[in-house]
Amino acid sequence: MAERGYLVIADITGYTAFLSDSELEHAESSLKDLLNLLIEQTKPPLVISRLEGDAIISYAPEASFLQGQTLVEIIENTYVKFREARHRMRLNTSCTCNACQNIPNLDLKFIVHHGTYVLQEMTNYMELVGNDVNIVHRLIKNSIREKTGIGAYAAYTEAAVTALGIGEFCVEMQTYAEVYEHLGEVLLYVQDLEPVWQRERERRRVFVEPEEALFVVETEIPAEPPLVWDYFTKPEYRMVLTQADSMEIGNKTSGRLGDGAVYYCAHGDAKISQAVLDWRPFEYYTYETALGPGLLGKVTTRFIPIEGGTRVVGMCGGLRGSFVARKIAGLMGGKVAAEFQEGVDALREIIIQELESGAAVTPEATSVPADQIAAAAQASLSEAATD
Repeated sequence: MAERGYLVIADITGYTAFLSDSELEHAESSLKDLLNLLIEQTKPPLVISRLEGDAIISYAPEASFLQGQTLVEIIENTYVKFREARHRMRLNTSCTCNACQNIPNLDLKFIVHHGTYVLQEMTNYMELVGNDVNIVHRLIKNSIREKTGIGAYAAYTEAAVTALGIGEFCVEMQTYAEVYEHLGEVLLYVQDLEPVWQRERERRRVFVEPEEALFVVETEIPAEPPLVWDYFTKPEYRMVLTQADSMEIGNKTSGRLGDGAVYYCAHGDAKISQAVLDWRPFEYYTYETALGPGLLGKVTTRFIPIEGGTRVVGMCGGLRGSFVARKIAGLMGGKVAAEFQEGVDALREIIIQELESGAAVTPEATSVPADQIAAAAQASLSEAATD
């Protein structure tokens, strides 16, 4: 049966410089390590279909996440992990062969499309079939790097941009058109991933530590962290979490939530601001909010993967205000914690109901056997050697 969703290809580039007869073993080892890392990062809502040489083909059902920004952040997180791994690999080798010395030339590109696909069960994987699948495979062969100078990128088709609702974000991207036989001109929005890496290197962490917490609330939810993150950050559902009458968001960056954004929660005539200090999809976020007259506090909400779902842990601490205000907060901590827990429990029930009704889905994670990873690396290097 045909399904609708997102088609994603992650493709490692730049390893042709590895190739010489005496260095294939080292090149293959590096490529397998990086494929393993990408496989580890390609988890729900993304589901791996199969490996194709140096590329990972995956898909995400439409109902597996709630906000288009989520898929963008999955790709950005994957690229950051790739760069961290590439950096470690270079530091940890003393080998002088070209394969090892050229590790910094390795890079990553993504193609993202939205459309219809059919899943066909094969011996070792689920094959994606359909016209939109053919389109995304054609798009992996392009001239983006040559014509734009961007080496590491995520390229989104118009269909993907529309379905994800990330038009505002695309203002910062380069537009690029590629002409294909039988397809005609295809417009892509290209995000340069190098600034994502540079931004991550410069960011500081803001986190409420357990030992400084005024109180801690937690729950377990039978869904993967990206989907749970969506429910906790999307305004319509965050109203349940904060027991607000209405909610607005200010200070977005190119239409995106993140560091510096502010949730404005209306409770009757009062409007309480929650200013985001640290936004780490899908690990945690930290915001600062008013806890009472003359008192500000930080709240860190963590999303911890566990078997069968996610443990959500909320910690409130980092109090700022007068001694009297902080003393009152200590006395009232139990009451405030109970209100936080009530909101968390109410949102948990909604998530479970929507999972049971099919309004939201949490795909099962996929695994790729080691022999398939080795075969993909060998095939990729063999193909590159004959180019």
